[in-house]
Amino acid sequence: MSGDRHEQGEKGEVPEGFSLSLALADVVPVALFASSAFVAAGSIASPAWALGAILVTAGGVGKVAWKFLMALAHKNVPALSRQMRYVMPVGFALMVVGATLDAAGTLDLLSSLGRMPSLALVVAWLGCMLLMVRFARRRDQLDARANWAEQGVNAVGQLTLFVALLLA
Repeated sequence: MSGDRHEQGEKGEVPEGFSLSLALADVVPVALFASSAFVAAGSIASPAWALGAILVTAGGVGKVAWKFLMALAHKNVPALSRQMRYVMPVGFALMVVGATLDAAGTLDLLSSLGRMPSLALVVAWLGCMLLMVRFARRRDQLDARANWAEQGVNAVGQLTLFVALLLA
């Protein structure tokens, strides 16, 4: 499968450009997502929401670990990157279930997010997430330049969501 080849590289070598600064940059959107999920959990009182958020965060932490291993130990462990395709969708599905189970809390939160200035930030977040989908479908996992672009968009997106939630 071509996606696996892009994650493993030739003989599992570490691609050029996977630096400590890239690994550190990858921490930012993961921390912002976890913070946003925690803030949203103040409105969405559901164990399924919490478990889903933990799984999504764990998937992000796995990818961060993959980049740190490549930057510091010069080891490419593709399973740490690949796990995201399994762990994150399950986590997001659980978050949707949790939001559905606490419909009243979810609707209250969505109502707050639908007012300015949160609404403008949510629209910006949605735009960033659409770009993330495009990155996921089109880019090479081992291209450091593409990783920088992805992390920049993801960090901006997660920051806008976090601020929107704080203002809601």
